[in-house]
Amino acid sequence: MDVWEKKYQEDGINSQRRYPNESLIRFLAANYFSLKKREEIKVLELGCGSGANLWMTAKEGFDTYGIDASPTALKLCQETLDYWHVEAGISLADMTKLSFNNEFFDVIFDIVSMQHLDLKGHNRAYQEIFRCLKKGGRFFQWHLGAKSTSFLRSNGKHIDKLTVDNISDPNLPLLDIPFNKSGLTCFLTPKDAEEILGKIGFKNISIEVSSRTSKQMSQTTEFLAITCQKL
Repeated sequence: MDVWEKKYQEDGINSQRRYPNESLIRFLAANYFSLKKREEIKVLELGCGSGANLWMTAKEGFDTYGIDASPTALKLCQETLDYWHVEAGISLADMTKLSFNNEFFDVIFDIVSMQHLDLKGHNRAYQEIFRCLKKGGRFFQWHLGAKSTSFLRSNGKHIDKLTVDNISDPNLPLLDIPFNKSGLTCFLTPKDAEEILGKIGFKNISIEVSSRTSKQMSQTTEFLAITCQKL
């Protein structure tokens, strides 16, 4: 059984946070909150999980879609949407093989889901994102960074230079997600992220770094806020 499907089955709605990612809100606010016809903006979340971000984009009036590889996550996501009295098109899918038409979405975003793909998987997913975005469309990503203590001290087997098969020490941080259950995890550097996205054809690539400490500042979790555009 997939590690995340098992987690959703065991922990239910408590598998994830209940409220949306703050950096995602800032991204949407900066680029789309001023629009009068938000219902014309098609938005897709990759790895929507139990719907913590999806209910917000639907509540804000966007034409909202979400995919996840876990059937249980999608059931929880629908419960979340129902709780907030909003609608979104959610479906079981692989983010490296999107079923949507070319140039279908105005916005695609990923909040700590793609980081559970290796670098080859990242490349396939980024290509699919590029294909499905309209010209002028934007991609936003909140992704673990390679300066994280959990990467530097993972003791896991390296799948590639930035991906480990597991984080062996459950005391290492990922805030609200237990690393020792999350399996394969990729930690990007700004340089590698920019290089991969640039080769695929993305423009206006912007990467901001945010770091959080824990255990009396002895451990660090680094996140990259990545934005780019298809022109």
